[in-house]
Amino acid sequence: MLTLRFSYVHFPFLLSQSMGTWDVGPFDTHAACDLLAAIRDGSFDFERFKRMCAAPQLDVDEAEMVIALGMLAKISPEHLPQGVSAESINALYKPQSRAWLRKQINATLDPDSSSVYALWEPTGELETWIMAVRAALP
Repeated sequence: MLTLRFSYVHFPFLLSQSMGTWDVGPFDTHAACDLLAAIRDGSFDFERFKRMCAAPQLDVDEAEMVIALGMLAKISPEHLPQGVSAESINALYKPQSRAWLRKQINATLDPDSSSVYALWEPTGELETWIMAVRAALP
């Protein structure tokens, strides 16, 4: 059985300028780092974010944030990234929130319509990214 472990240490020198991504982990993108910063400073609102994602297809940043939110909803409070508390992401623990996140994360894995999938496809890391995304399903 393959176990994926994600460190929440970021290595800017590995950054892919074209993708704003430096690894396959759920927090290894600019969008995910922006999300974590908004959660830490209290400006993130999950309901507003869901309304922002009302378009038929998520853009790359939205998809990367959904994947990060899925992982936040899944991991235990003692393993949350530094500065993120369970209270600050309380909305993610609701069954309807988890269902919405699962639906959105599954959509990121659709090779025919996902913009983020299209970015990973030519990298040679697609299968690793897919495993990481599946690991983020709450």
